[in-house]
Amino acid sequence: MAKSVPAFINPAMLAWARDQARLSPEAAAKAIAISVEKLLAAENGDAQLTFPQFLAAANVYKRAPSLFYLNEPPAGFQPIQDFRKLAEAEPGAFTPDLTAVIRQAQERRDLALDLHDDLGEPAAEFTFSATLNDDEEALGERIRSFLDVTATDQQAWRAKAFDHWRAKIEARDVLVFLIPGLPLTEMRGVAIAESRLPLILINSKDRTNGRTFTLLHEFCHLAVRASGVSGFGTDERRADAARVEQFCNAVAAAALVPKDWLLSETLVARKGSEKTWADDELAALAVRFGVSREVVLRRLLTLGRTTKAFYDSRRPAFQKEYDDLDSKKSTGGPPRHLVVLSQLGRSYAQLVFQGYYDRRLTLRDVSNYLNMQVKSVPAMEQATFGLKG
Repeated sequence: MAKSVPAFINPAMLAWARDQARLSPEAAAKAIAISVEKLLAAENGDAQLTFPQFLAAANVYKRAPSLFYLNEPPAGFQPIQDFRKLAEAEPGAFTPDLTAVIRQAQERRDLALDLHDDLGEPAAEFTFSATLNDDEEALGERIRSFLDVTATDQQAWRAKAFDHWRAKIEARDVLVFLIPGLPLTEMRGVAIAESRLPLILINSKDRTNGRTFTLLHEFCHLAVRASGVSGFGTDERRADAARVEQFCNAVAAAALVPKDWLLSETLVARKGSEKTWADDELAALAVRFGVSREVVLRRLLTLGRTTKAFYDSRRPAFQKEYDDLDSKKSTGGPPRHLVVLSQLGRSYAQLVFQGYYDRRLTLRDVSNYLNMQVKSVPAMEQATFGLKG
């Protein structure tokens, strides 16, 4: 039998993670499938967990594997304001899974900040700002200018719109992570408005065009320095939260579907005063802008090219499509390293590899930071930098 490989993690971080998870040594050891004596010895530095045992512990404690290699715990985690939930979801505290997702993203941000500093390239301050009193149309145009997005670019993106918008935002030192495994009733997007390396989280269960709108919505949250969680619906329970959500919805729509461009589209211009829209017409416009049919119809409503009654009549069909996404089962997909790259983003992955090239990280560090086996790292490297195998 092959000898088990020790993980060589920081014992203090192992003990800290268990304490933060509010688990007794007995409960933790049972969940990890090791003896209490082995766990306590590993926490005291008198023994080392094997790599499989360490990964099991990270899973039980709901912590990123890379966290256990830090010299000291990250700054205390504070849940952010819950701005919007689905109408059927209970208001109040986050679920444990959502809390763990936000915490893990903040830990990755801490690691990214450390890497930037170690490489002598500190992350820039996020200086783009706005207020809730700004004109929504003008702010939408300002966002496009800040991200250097032209109509020509956007028309060429089509089915890859989300990837390109994401790359433009990541180029401005914003971390964008796709979150797997959470139902859409938990969250659609999250914004954490830090001064350096602010965070945007997007639920990977959402359809691609839906992700694009959420991405710009959360970017608006960063601009107005309003951290929060976004879901579906407009049934916000607090006036201040409702104002932020409505504002960011309008700005995201203005950035994605500029007024002058939409009104100049032949399909829109030839409709004249007609206020109703067929699905194929909305679909054609949606493809042009790389957004959903609902975003197009909502934009037409804002610009007076449809009625509130017609928009409301189409909402149940859109909502059903969203609901169906939660019940849709996965039927395979791309290789593991491509899934991880999609989740973490090319910018974050390139930063990790740069740390390795500059000998700040070991190969084992890279595999932990990217949450994959060492043998998969070369394929991840090729995909990250667009290299051919």
